[in-house]
Amino acid sequence: MRWNVCIPIHWGGMVAKMNHCGLYFMAEQVREAIHHREREPFKTAFDRMNTDVFTGSAAVVRAGFLWKFAQNAAAGAAALYSLETLTAETPSPDCPLIDTISETAALAQAFEMLRDHPANEPSLQTRWMDAFAARRDWLSAQGDRAGYVETLWMALLNMTAGVVLDQPKLLRDQVPFFEMTIREDVRPQGFIPKAVEGNDGGSVIRQVRAASALILMAELAAVSGENIDLWNYSVRGVSAVTAAVYAIYYFYVAAKWKWDIAITAEHVQDVFKQYGGYLEIVYRRTQLKDVKTVLTDLRPMWDVYGGGYTTLTHAPVPRKGLFG
Repeated sequence: MRWNVCIPIHWGGMVAKMNHCGLYFMAEQVREAIHHREREPFKTAFDRMNTDVFTGSAAVVRAGFLWKFAQNAAAGAAALYSLETLTAETPSPDCPLIDTISETAALAQAFEMLRDHPANEPSLQTRWMDAFAARRDWLSAQGDRAGYVETLWMALLNMTAGVVLDQPKLLRDQVPFFEMTIREDVRPQGFIPKAVEGNDGGSVIRQVRAASALILMAELAAVSGENIDLWNYSVRGVSAVTAAVYAIYYFYVAAKWKWDIAITAEHVQDVFKQYGGYLEIVYRRTQLKDVKTVLTDLRPMWDVYGGGYTTLTHAPVPRKGLFG
């Protein structure tokens, strides 16, 4: 079987420079996962992808993975109508802004994975991009509702727009904001005061989601085709990775978390189960043993907002054993 994992996009006879595969991965990563699909951790990740049952935007993102990693054309085709409908919906002002922003980024990820599906005709793509642009414009006008984490995710969403709309300036315009965040907001220990302060029970979620946005921005920039390296941006040793790993050290000993009273290990673990997909990306980039330890308890990863099945896309290729 021939696996067309990513197809270049042609506009007016020219091949677009932007990478159109998935927002956070490239064709080689798809081939790696398929080649090692009978080996761990890929095997359980494929099993989870094939058996998960979702609705709404999660179902659409899963369908994108089924098309990209399993060539399930039926699943991809069935998701295209839902993808357009969900994107064209006017977001409810009653829905938490962070959920609407992150869902929109997830829909962009689904579109990128389904972009080369045979049923995704040019007219359908144009309608989707128009709906996505309108949705992003609506979200951009909600600045008075945005807190710190929402602002980070809006920067990520603007980066996704640069890819899906083939407007690299939108992507590049977020680089100064990313650098300012690392330079001014992330402490050398890794915590982000603007995220963790409040003593309201939400400090772990805000730290993890802020870190997730930074890592996704770095990875999107790295694989976009625009030659932007945010992974190596650091100020006095502080980088996106510094923020990304801070909360994992409370995965088993949450009692030492000082930003909220009575935070339990179960709470921290539940946060990472829902929003920790970025850890696979961090581990692929850094090979940090402490990240691997936590991933052992979390895999296979599913984070609808944070890259989807990131064990499939970012788990390192298994090393060969003694007998190959």
